[in-house]
Amino acid sequence: MPGETELTSAYSSKVADDLEHNVAEQERIRGEVARLTAELDELMHDHGVLLNLRQALQAGAQATGSKVPRQKAAGKTGKGRRNSDAGKAATLVELIRDHLAAAGAPCSASEVTTALGERHRDRHIQTTVVRTSLENLVAKGYAHRTKQGSSVFYTAATPAR
Repeated sequence: MPGETELTSAYSSKVADDLEHNVAEQERIRGEVARLTAELDELMHDHGVLLNLRQALQAGAQATGSKVPRQKAAGKTGKGRRNSDAGKAATLVELIRDHLAAAGAPCSASEVTTALGERHRDRHIQTTVVRTSLENLVAKGYAHRTKQGSSVFYTAATPAR
């Protein structure tokens, strides 16, 4: 019967279109799931870093018997001069930025800690604090973060001109 053939053909065409749309939608959702999984992994890593930092800060505060001191404001004084230029000791953030700028190659948080610890033996520099400072520099656009496997490396951001 000719009417049944046209109807079967129409349904077959509609089913083929629906299958094609279904496959495309599956691919789109797989891509979104992969993106969200990567985002979740990053958040879980950050959560672990923050938990370790909180634990280190609490342990340090208990060891000294005092409250955790607030970090001094880093930045500039007067007419564009850094605190270190004004006769004050450089902040840890300034030391980290200077190290990244001078390094010329990506550095891990532990490498930065080791280098600063050797150069500034009078200061007690902890890797967790350096890592947090590096992440803050990344968030503010003063440094870049790259991952190689499970390792994280930091470089100084090039100044905008």
